[in-house]
Amino acid sequence: MRNRETAEAVCRIASDFYGLRNRSILDLLKSSGYVHDYDAITEQQLQIVFEANPELIRPWVILSEDQRTKYGYYLLPPGVSPNNGADWVVGYYPGGQEEHFPDAASACARFVKFESENLRYMIQGGPPIRTSGSDRSRQH
Repeated sequence: MRNRETAEAVCRIASDFYGLRNRSILDLLKSSGYVHDYDAITEQQLQIVFEANPELIRPWVILSEDQRTKYGYYLLPPGVSPNNGADWVVGYYPGGQEEHFPDAASACARFVKFESENLRYMIQGGPPIRTSGSDRSRQH
């Protein structure tokens, strides 16, 4: 039960960030419970939440578009340049591998898990994660 509530809170972070406008992404991640239970929150749990609540996906796309960093993960819906294809794409800039997904929920779950881990490292200290080939590859 607690993992489901944490997964739901994590999936709402981007929506809450834009809706509340008075809390940071880091603060929202801390209050979600993710930092303490990160190993228990899987991409599959996040995907289930996004499938049940597709309105939570668009704020993550906007958050990805709004990022202005030298490096980091991104989420692209189908048809968005440079992704002119029919798939959703999660990638790492600069020079990281792109992963293609047939649906929004699975792509957003991957992006949110990666983003949550990077933010957790910012909170707890340690290196950010980065995909490096087949160890995290999931081509569709």
